[in-house]
Amino acid sequence: MKRPSNSPAPSKNRLSLRNRQRQRPWWSLASGILTGEARMIDPRLQALQDQFDILFLVLERPDVQRQMVAFLVVVLLAGALPTLLMRIIGVGQRTAGPAPLGTWMAAAGRWVRAVYVLLFPVFGLVLGQLAVLLFDTWGWRAGLLVRFIPLFWILLGYRLLVALLFGFLPTERAEPYRRHLVLPFFTILVVFIISRSLAATFPLGEIEIVRLMEQSITLGTLFSAALTLYIFFALAWTVREVLSQLILPRTGADPGVANTIQVTTHYAILAVGVLTAVSIVGFDLSALAIIGGGLSVGLGFGLQELVGNFVSGILLLFERTLRPGDVIEVGESRGVVDRLRMRATVVRTVDNVEILIPNKNLLTSTVATYTQTQRTIRRVLKVGVSYNNDPTQVRDLLLGVAERHGRVLKKPTADVFFTGFGESTLNFELAVWLDDPLNALKVTSDLYFMIWREFEKYKIEIPYPQRDIHIRSMVPWSSADPDMQPAQAIGNGVKSAPKLPG
Repeated sequence: MKRPSNSPAPSKNRLSLRNRQRQRPWWSLASGILTGEARMIDPRLQALQDQFDILFLVLERPDVQRQMVAFLVVVLLAGALPTLLMRIIGVGQRTAGPAPLGTWMAAAGRWVRAVYVLLFPVFGLVLGQLAVLLFDTWGWRAGLLVRFIPLFWILLGYRLLVALLFGFLPTERAEPYRRHLVLPFFTILVVFIISRSLAATFPLGEIEIVRLMEQSITLGTLFSAALTLYIFFALAWTVREVLSQLILPRTGADPGVANTIQVTTHYAILAVGVLTAVSIVGFDLSALAIIGGGLSVGLGFGLQELVGNFVSGILLLFERTLRPGDVIEVGESRGVVDRLRMRATVVRTVDNVEILIPNKNLLTSTVATYTQTQRTIRRVLKVGVSYNNDPTQVRDLLLGVAERHGRVLKKPTADVFFTGFGESTLNFELAVWLDDPLNALKVTSDLYFMIWREFEKYKIEIPYPQRDIHIRSMVPWSSADPDMQPAQAIGNGVKSAPKLPG
């Protein structure tokens, strides 16, 4: 079909753009549709689009595809060989015939299970080097494989370090170190090696993400700031662990002082880390101080509860009103102070339930503490016996029970109080002193069991509540039937009455 003579001729720029679009592959056209015409306007989207174009161009190369397939095969074989080896040893254990052979196979199986976590990176290194040799023999390029093989070295170092960590420390102490230090460190190391290897082809760190306060923020800047922030977080956590586990226990410092030093040091290091990360991004700290001063009034109204808890936490730390290990009671909750945080205090109950109590509540409400000055408390056990028993004998038995219990203190001594005459019992109170407030309920229960056995041994009666009813008037039998006997009257619903003399 011919173009009408009155229609304008297409410009050279439009023709060149159409030719480029015809030459571009389908994946590039799809990414262009996703970004739209904005990629022609926003240079950040254009830079990201260029990186995707380069990535797909690289992936289309046969050499790259061949090396990626080879690396995938190495990973699969390295993961399958340890499992296969474990199955072979397991079959050997189940089908072992002679006793010496079975014992040797069992020992070999335990050894293989112990080093099972190290087999995957070891097989990966061996198979990776073998793949590189094969590529060199066949005259194929192996540069990508050579760059990926160090990842197995990193994995081997990580698993070896974790194995040593769990070998020298208990699981509950080793797991925080693995989660907070070892795993993030090796993850960052892997990201750094991959980005360093591909930086010449994919300069992702130079892509601008956003512009704030006339400051350009790139992916590389964000990664550097995040890395710096992590280093300070890890440093703060490590310093706190070293202080709490190694240094402060040896100095014999008061638990309140030790906790204050740990918390203030922890948050001081975090504050320095945040300021350093902000400066790496490129923000002017003086300008941030001015903006923060302007926002402080508005934040004060919106976050007054949070600020109140934060200030209360600082007061609790420096006043040492509460210390880790103190037994307290707030409302209906009783437990041991586990940790003093800046916003809330963690209290662990006897049921091993952690309760978070806002610090502001600890300053504004009534808190009962059993260990502020000393850990000695008194418990009172109430006992009632029959009027037929000797009060002196009951007192001696109660004092003997308190003396024989191993967790009742000898000084101050236990006391027995005769508190009065009840309706059906003689009332006593056994007062004992304990130095373990958290287990006072258990000691009280033990004492009650011992009292029951002593009373049963010496025939001390614990009576039921009872009442004596004296009827002072009789039922007139003549009103019902003059000839009716008392038993007949009862059968007819008339209650009997005792016969009065005369």
